[in-house]
Amino acid sequence: MNLTFIGNCQSVSLCFYFQQLLIDWNIQWVLYGDEFKMHLGEWSNKTKNKILNYDISIDVIKKSDFIIYQEISKEKSLFCNTETLQSIKKESCRLIIIPSIYFDYSDISTKELKKREIINKVDISVLAILEKYKDRSLMIATDHPNTFLFLEIVNELCKILNVNTFTKFTRDLFLEDNNYMKLPT
Repeated sequence: MNLTFIGNCQSVSLCFYFQQLLIDWNIQWVLYGDEFKMHLGEWSNKTKNKILNYDISIDVIKKSDFIIYQEISKEKSLFCNTETLQSIKKESCRLIIIPSIYFDYSDISTKELKKREIINKVDISVLAILEKYKDRSLMIATDHPNTFLFLEIVNELCKILNVNTFTKFTRDLFLEDNNYMKLPT
C-alpha cells in the first residue's frame, strides 16, 4: 500500500509515526510548497521518504492508495487542496483530510479550530480529541501537538485506514517523551 502525507510539520510527524507502525507500507511525505522548506530541520530527519521535488511529488500522489493531507490554499500549494488532488489521484485513492492544528486553549482558538474543521470538512476532528482530554495539556506550542495528541490522531486515522494501531508497549515507549518528535517549542 502507498500512503502519502501532505502538509505542515504535523503531517511530517504523523508520517513518521505511520512509518513506525506500518513497516510493510510505502509511506512518504511530500512538500506542499517552497515556503515550508525552512521549517524542515533536525527534528524532521526522523521521517524518511520526504519528497521535496514537485515532479516526483505528483508521481507519488498519482500512485497513492491513501493521501492524508491538510487543506492548503491554492495560492500556497500547487496540489495540497481537495480540488487538485481529486483531479490527479488515481480513482481508487482515498483522500483523508486532517486539520492544521493551531490551538492555545482560548475560546477564540477553540472557535477558530472548529470553524477550520467545518470549512475543510475534515475526517478527523482534533477539537473532539482536545475536548475529550480537556483536563490534559496536549500542545507543546500553539502549532505543535505533544506525543499523546499525535498518538490519538494516529488511532483515529487507523480506524479510517482499517489497520491496527500501536501496541500498548510501543505507545508507552513513545509517551515517555512528551515531545518525541523534538518539534520546536
